[in-house]
Amino acid sequence: MKFVIDSNVLISSLDPKDIFHPECYPIFERILNLEIEALCPALVLVETTCVLRRRTNDEMLAVAIYRNLARLPSINWFGITLEVAERASMLGAKTGLRGGDAIVLQVAEQYGIPLLTNDKEMKIKAPKGILVFEPPDIPL
Repeated sequence: MKFVIDSNVLISSLDPKDIFHPECYPIFERILNLEIEALCPALVLVETTCVLRRRTNDEMLAVAIYRNLARLPSINWFGITLEVAERASMLGAKTGLRGGDAIVLQVAEQYGIPLLTNDKEMKIKAPKGILVFEPPDIPL
């Protein structure tokens, strides 16, 4: 099973105090167990690291999170090239989404893989043809 994973799903899965932790952590376990292959723009790695640093105020934990996520064999990280930026910009112009959301959604569109997110706005604004799921929607 392949998904583009939004940073909010990773953040929720790694923060036990997060309201969405109970539904996101099992997804992260499936990523760790190689049951889910994730495709993510590198921006997701930065957002996840920085949000968890701010939430915990723990620099060492944030660095460990970055290093471990970056090395997971089940997550394929994609760079943001000028071509990716152009496609995301056009998608953002069409939908009115924030820049980071447009980049994540663009990966789902480019590769024809469903997006997994807790962001209801992304789900609502995604163009037809891009499947968007929330964590409770996927079978465990």
